[in-house]
Order: sequence, then C-alpha cells, then structure tokens
Amino acid sequence: MAVYSEFYKDINFGGALETFTLDDNWRYWRIHFTGNWNDTISSLRANAYAGYNGNVYAFSDGNFMGRFAALNMDEGWTSWWSYVGDAMNDTVSSAILVNRNKNELVIDVKQQVESVFISGMDDALKGTQVSRRGDPRIYTTLWPGYDPTKKFVSIEQDLTVSVPYWFDYDAQVRYDVYLYLNGGGSVQGYVAWVYVWVEGGILSGDIFSSLQPKLVAGASTLTGKLQSLLAAFGSFKFSSLYLLPGPPPPHAAGEILDVKSGSTLVLVH
Repeated sequence: MAVYSEFYKDINFGGALETFTLDDNWRYWRIHFTGNWNDTISSLRANAYAGYNGNVYAFSDGNFMGRFAALNMDEGWTSWWSYVGDAMNDTVSSAILVNRNKNELVIDVKQQVESVFISGMDDALKGTQVSRRGDPRIYTTLWPGYDPTKKFVSIEQDLTVSVPYWFDYDAQVRYDVYLYLNGGGSVQGYVAWVYVWVEGGILSGDIFSSLQPKLVAGASTLTGKLQSLLAAFGSFKFSSLYLLPGPPPPHAAGEILDVKSGSTLVLVH
C-alpha cells in the first residue's frame, strides 16, 4: 500500500472507524461518505508508504467541494487531525487519497494565472456596461457531474452589469480549464466549459442573451493566453500531470481551507 487512512466519528480517534487504502497503481482514491457516515467525522489520521509521499483531503461537500481538512505526509510519516475543528466537525461528506511522487514540480496555478486573467478580462470589458466585481476565484474542480472523468482548474469571476435608469445586475462567469499531457509529455490546456449566470429579474433574460455569447467567445482568447503561459514548459517532458485542491500544500503538515482558496498543478518528471 502507499496511502492508508483512518476516519473516526469521535474526536481523538474514538468511536466508529472507517479505513481506506490507496495502492501504488493509482493516483487518486475517491470516497463518498453516505448513510450513517455522512456528516459524522470528527478526526482522521493517515500514513504514506512504499516509496510515495501522500495527501488525504476530507471535504465538507459530497462533490469534493466546500471546506477541506488536509493531511500531507512524506514517505514513512503519519499525519493526523485529532479534531477537525468546529467548522469542519460532523460535516465531512467526501474525501480523496492521493499518491505523491518524489520527483515533482508543484505549481501554484492562481499565482501564475490570476494577473493574466484580470488584464484580459478588463481589456475585453472596457467600454461596456459590464465590469469585474472583485478578483477571480481560481480553484480545482474534481470530477464534476457534467464531466465526471475529468479534473479542471476553474476560474470564477463575479461581474456587475450596469443598466441605465435601472438597478445593477449581478452576474458570474466560470471557465473550466482542462490541463493534460500530449503524447510527447508536453503540458497542454484549453477552456473546456463555460458557465454564465445572471441574477433573476425583469431584465435577466435579455442580459443573459446579450452577455453569454460574448463570455463564451472569450474562452478562445483565454485558451490562447493559457497556451502562451504553458509554452514556458515546452522544453520539458513529463510522465504525469495531476491537480490538488487549494494552494500548494505545506511540507508534511495539515491545513484546513476552502476549496476555492486555490489550485495546485503537479507535474511529474
């Protein structure tokens, strides 16, 4: 085995116990807690073995979203939460175990992408009645229901639509970016999905009909900018690519964060 995990219903590793083992033939092990186990976990513990480092993530939502409690282990280490804290206690609905290689390049996606996205979005919206509201949320989306075999870097931006002589409308766009290795081991990526939302109201249908095509068309521009960023890795060849939730995890330590706090790309030499 490579990663072994224990989930307990009580604090300090007490009460009923559920265990999961991820062997070294797989990158991820997906867990959905149902029935008497859903929203009941208070503590967890994990080990990494067999030449691998490891991570375990316990999520408050059943689709690997919401808040998460993470355990990050070097090979041979044990990591634990004797209590996941008041915000996470009795909320865990899903989890993943992850095998980590020793020879990896770990990239903070938000750090690489945020400024490029902001400048591109602001240029595209200049002179229109639409403006960004706050900064984008850049995070990892794992196996969503609309594309359950893939993992994405999601870029989610709140918008304000100004309507003359009327109320402003809230809107949102999300671009799901699919990253992969081509046959030669080079990193590639493109916008695979675009989601557009406009708040309800008398004019929401008209606003959506006008806004949605423009935001969908912007996916090709974003894909071009992403490919320019990925070109920096063009001279490198990798054997594997995968995503982790949140920003790059600390070395051999635990953390509790919201999934939308960041996204981590890992490239294996």
